[in-house]
Amino acid sequence: MEELAEFTENAHEGASFNFDRDSFSRLWYATPFMYTRDADPLEESNWTVISNDLLKTHPEGVETHSFGHWGFGWYERLYVRADDALAIRSVQSWADSLASYGVANDEHLSEVEWNQNHPSEKECYSSDPDCRCDFMTHSCGDEFRAAVDTGNLHIVDEEWYCDFCSEWNPITNTQHRYMNTVAARAEIQAECAALEAAGQLAFAI
Repeated sequence: MEELAEFTENAHEGASFNFDRDSFSRLWYATPFMYTRDADPLEESNWTVISNDLLKTHPEGVETHSFGHWGFGWYERLYVRADDALAIRSVQSWADSLASYGVANDEHLSEVEWNQNHPSEKECYSSDPDCRCDFMTHSCGDEFRAAVDTGNLHIVDEEWYCDFCSEWNPITNTQHRYMNTVAARAEIQAECAALEAAGQLAFAI
């Protein structure tokens, strides 16, 4: 408890308050758990996991507050009531846990890292060269075949448009052959369907 009281004295350097700082600091201790505007995945994950746990476990003994800051832009910090021994004990438990390992929840951290590295299916900012996201595993060839199969191929001047890449690509000889094969198959199927409907064919190819 003495450590939190001492920590609180210097925790608000550079922060802008819209309430009475002294009276607030007498009732609430600042904790080392904070979330800044430009948080990296580890900071964001630890903040989310720890703040959710403490706010759920001690709804009356823990609060979060946001502040403007000349350096961070803004930040949020977790506070614990100075007279709530159980909440303080939980805060200390999380502090000890982070001091020992540094990650509040590995699974949640992985999820946050993935989301930050992949703001959309067409973006990848991961440093992993073997990332298995849609962007890294995308194949224009697969997109072409899917477009042909579904009849959604857009062609202009011997170039086709890849919806995933948002780019025009020249049609290769192999792709021309695939288009011809699909067209021939569709023609045969249409003829067979017509014969079957007329009762002249007992099966469909």
